[in-house]
Amino acid sequence: MKKIILISILFTFCSSPTNSDISNDFITEITYQNLDGEYINEDLTNKKTIIVFWADYWGSCRQELPVLEANLNNFIDEYDVIALAHSDITSTNTWVKNNLKNILNVGISTPEIRDKYKVIGQPITIILNEKGEIIYREYGYIPVTGF
Repeated sequence: MKKIILISILFTFCSSPTNSDISNDFITEITYQNLDGEYINEDLTNKKTIIVFWADYWGSCRQELPVLEANLNNFIDEYDVIALAHSDITSTNTWVKNNLKNILNVGISTPEIRDKYKVIGQPITIILNEKGEIIYREYGYIPVTGF
């Protein structure tokens, strides 16, 4: 009996998100701090938006961000792309300068943003349609080369 309960718990926590994980809220703008310390108010209604929540101290995030940036040209015409870090601005800046080419739009996540998007870890990728509705949510590393 204990094995069945454990398997059920693991299946619940490790399974793909369901439609109940996708919010029906419409988010048409987002305000975040860029790596220069300035606050940016981004309009999310001009095209679809990909938001990647990540952290410079997490292995899969450190792997995903350079791949995302390297493949940005493959989907930049259809999507705005924002990478919001959970880590502090100093360590994020250092990691970005050492590992990225400054093409990807990188900023700092806030507790309010994480609450609004129901972010409980990283990496998490969210895609919004042009109306600001969440149409996709993926927990963990995503293969952006096949996106």
